[in-house]
Amino acid sequence: MRIYIRPHLLWARNFVVFKGGKRWTSTVTNAYDGLKCGVEIHLQLDTKTKLFSNSKTSFQATPNDHVSYFDLAVPGSQPILNKHAVLLALKAATALNCKIHRRSMFDRKHYFYADQPAGYQITQYYHAIATDGVLWLRPRDGISSGVNLGVRISQVQIEQDTGKTVHEIDSDKTYIDFNRTNHPLIEIVSAPDMKTPQEAAAFVHKLQTLMKHLGVSTCEFQSGAIRVDVNVSTNGGKRCEIKNLASLNDIVHAIRAEYVRQLNEVSDGRAIESVTLGWDGHNISVQREKEGSLEYRYIPDPELPSLLLSEDLIRKTLENQPKLPDELIDELTAAPHGLNLANAQTLLGYGLVDYYFASYKILESVGISGRLAANWIVNDILGILPVGGEQLLPSIVTPSRLTELIISQKQGKITKMVAINVIKFFIENQADLRPASEVIEHYQLSAVEDDNILEDICSGILEEHSDLVEQVVSGKKPSVIKFFVGMVMKNGKGRFNPQDSEATIRRILLAKHPEYANNPKC
Repeated sequence: MRIYIRPHLLWARNFVVFKGGKRWTSTVTNAYDGLKCGVEIHLQLDTKTKLFSNSKTSFQATPNDHVSYFDLAVPGSQPILNKHAVLLALKAATALNCKIHRRSMFDRKHYFYADQPAGYQITQYYHAIATDGVLWLRPRDGISSGVNLGVRISQVQIEQDTGKTVHEIDSDKTYIDFNRTNHPLIEIVSAPDMKTPQEAAAFVHKLQTLMKHLGVSTCEFQSGAIRVDVNVSTNGGKRCEIKNLASLNDIVHAIRAEYVRQLNEVSDGRAIESVTLGWDGHNISVQREKEGSLEYRYIPDPELPSLLLSEDLIRKTLENQPKLPDELIDELTAAPHGLNLANAQTLLGYGLVDYYFASYKILESVGISGRLAANWIVNDILGILPVGGEQLLPSIVTPSRLTELIISQKQGKITKMVAINVIKFFIENQADLRPASEVIEHYQLSAVEDDNILEDICSGILEEHSDLVEQVVSGKKPSVIKFFVGMVMKNGKGRFNPQDSEATIRRILLAKHPEYANNPKC
């Protein structure tokens, strides 16, 4: 079923819009006296079906392919609660050190937008599933205060997403895709505990890492799996809300711009009014007066009973909670691993900590430093993976395959280039389940130990590029030696050691051109 709707008069609501109003641009400043920031983060829960229907959740489906009668608010359709969404919300709230409420309720938040077919959103306003949590930021998370900052979590609530309006098809029409309607969300509301834009961005980034690590959400800005609103106030004044910030960079620059706007308003003798703001990536602008709770006319949803959680479920969720990111970073950066912070955070961010641990254990068992696995994963493998490939990496380039290549390279059986090429082969040929050693043998990729073969190849390349040889010998372009090494590696399919190749080239140059010895850069 594909439904496209033109909103027409559906937008006929008396918004107070400041048309032709001023626009404020972010100005770089490091002093934020009197600034207070709070955030409201909407996370799409990583479930297979929607919150109150059995429709599939999908970001890539054809518009309006995954909608049910309830998603479209057809009269008579009834909500069926997705239990998995509740469990994910419980997992998130537990990790945020929240007080879990055994009894919570669903409410209707009334507002009339074209992408909200029921005319209301089902949310948890009066009795949320969790309240009173905290997420701690450390200096290593990107805050400049030098001390830990505890950001209070006011509330975690379960709610449904809206549809998506599409303007790109026709400039004169607005189309609506209801695939996203009723997708399960959690809204995480923080207290205004952040006093700089960097602290707000660090909070969002840390929460992203935490929720992705727990499997609660993909937390991708690009797909809309995470959407961020920021509340900003200065010197105890009224707060203004910046809607739908789409990146960490946007969060920083939008808060900067709003801080400047509010200071300018006060400086010009005008009071700060509570307004909703937009950010276009460069400028901030006032969109409308901010609605209050009375305008939304919250009422308990008459079709949904109270959500009751057993003490046993709450206890088991806490007991089964995996190691959280802070604990893993501490473990990775301490002995015996001793990784630098950047590598540890990269492994965590890509969800490859367990993959590293498994590889580390194998390498250590044969007397090779397990930290090499982190260097290979971060510096060599991630750069050649396709988008999203890190999720498949542990099953394609398994720890045993990866460590077999590392061990072979350390023993001089293959070069680093060959190892990387074998990894590329595995990624491009996922059905090939052979161990690395068989692939190396089949394609004759073992390191060449015959110095005569290497010398013949080096001599041939130097003869082929005699014009460049003259520039190296004269000292005009000594860096061309790296070009020769690259040609040797290409000619030998990566089977020659780069250091050995360079040494052989220099030896041949000295033998044929004694004056090369007088070049201080040789």
